[in-house]
Amino acid sequence: MPEQISLAGKVAVVTGAGRGLGRAYAELLAERGARVVVNDLGTDVSGFGKDSAVAEQVAGLIRSRGGEAIANGSDVSTPEGGRDLVATAIEHLGRIDLLVNNAGICGSQLFEDATLDDFDHYWRVHLGGPVNTVKAAWPHMVAQRHGKIILTTSVVGLFGMRGQATYAAAKCAVVGLMRVLAIEGAEHGILVNTISPVGYTRMHPAAGSRLAEADGKAAMPVEAVAPAIVWLASDGCSETNSIYHVEAGAIQRIAIVMGPGFFDPHLTPESIAGNYAKAESIEGFSEPGPFEPDT
Repeated sequence: MPEQISLAGKVAVVTGAGRGLGRAYAELLAERGARVVVNDLGTDVSGFGKDSAVAEQVAGLIRSRGGEAIANGSDVSTPEGGRDLVATAIEHLGRIDLLVNNAGICGSQLFEDATLDDFDHYWRVHLGGPVNTVKAAWPHMVAQRHGKIILTTSVVGLFGMRGQATYAAAKCAVVGLMRVLAIEGAEHGILVNTISPVGYTRMHPAAGSRLAEADGKAAMPVEAVAPAIVWLASDGCSETNSIYHVEAGAIQRIAIVMGPGFFDPHLTPESIAGNYAKAESIEGFSEPGPFEPDT
């Protein structure tokens, strides 16, 4: 067995860490020695309201177990909130080694009923949150020539689910953000990955799940996702620009691939129709790397 991973000396910032997956992340990161900033605005599952006690409770629990944690109630969907969160880490803990963007909201709404304002509400949390926090953390990570950033996508965004257009659009946008952050961060020693976690939280009933809470927690415990966060945060992990699906003890890399396709130098609609089986097949696929601009 590999030596147990220790995060002693690391400073981790976790958004949405007051409940569910984020709380599990914060607790295990602290257990492995990281000093943790527990960020949570304390909203309801739809993103409304505020309760500072949510983050305070988790930070207090970590401290009661002998760990080091600070609570933070900043709203990361705003630039000011992102700056305040990172400033808290720097002021009290001196650095930031790991930024886990976990905060999210959820609901259920058919696309035909959703307005642009509804989409904006989700974008500001799921995409704006990472943009705001990474913007604030980036110069510190550049200066120290080191940093780990973890973003959060979802199988809903990657593969789809009825009634989730607003949520899915934001969650899939996170993958595009990761691609560019990984490219631009490489020269500074900043590694960026995305997880697609499945753990039973209050988001499941909000998204329309009829699974009983007890059954959901037994089948999909949030604690089973947290080990992936510790692994990604560790010095031994040099992965970047990857998506990992983590659920109930399983971890799988998700990749966007291209099949060999069909080539016709005089491509026509008819030649595509006649060779659709080749165009559609991904047998013998390749996985493209970052694209370079034409020079």
